[in-house]
Amino acid sequence: MDWDEERLLSLEVDANYGLAPNSGGLPALLKDPTVLAVCAWSPRARLLALGSGIAHRARMNGWDQAYSPGRPPDPLVRLAASQDDQAVSVEGGPCFVFPPHLAAPDPAPLPVIVSTADGKIAAQELVRPDNWQPGEWSELINGRFGEWAMAVHDNQPVSICHTPASNSTAAEAGIWTRADFRGRGLAPAVVAAWSQRECRNKDVLFYSTTATNHASQSVARSLRLIPLGWIWTARWS
Repeated sequence: MDWDEERLLSLEVDANYGLAPNSGGLPALLKDPTVLAVCAWSPRARLLALGSGIAHRARMNGWDQAYSPGRPPDPLVRLAASQDDQAVSVEGGPCFVFPPHLAAPDPAPLPVIVSTADGKIAAQELVRPDNWQPGEWSELINGRFGEWAMAVHDNQPVSICHTPASNSTAAEAGIWTRADFRGRGLAPAVVAAWSQRECRNKDVLFYSTTATNHASQSVARSLRLIPLGWIWTARWS
């Protein structure tokens, strides 16, 4: 894998939000209409992308502060302050890249099925989790959005890693574990199983989380994912 931080940040933002090509020296344009702005940065690169509704895009270009993990970037702070009559939430967290050879996690304490042909058939018999709508669940288990892996207990998925966002060359891991099954080592095993499926389709796999989600960060550490930088997102509150 070519460790080009500018390219990697661009690929991850594109996978998550959709990224139009940069033009005329202005910040890049986001395709996701729900996002006001995204600042992604690492020790050697940074990327600012704005929603189509942000006025005076050229004025957002200034971003000369030193890389400061855990600190909201200046462009997002200025953007939030400029919205006098509307509240803007700014949230960020670390992002990681899957290495070419993933560290083997501890064996999962429950059976794990993946999105093979047999796995998709088996998933049809599972009890749909309450946090998934019927249509979304059907699209997931049929592999419409990408690969998946699930830990199963009593015919119910209790930990799922899937591909909520991707582009032609990169994909982002999405991990969910039911509250009463957290802390049992399921997430690292399920994420690893997902990556073994999705790495056949994509050149780069990413994992990101929020600053306050320490359990999610521990998954990245246990799998020895490679730290890339931080991604900060501004949305209407």
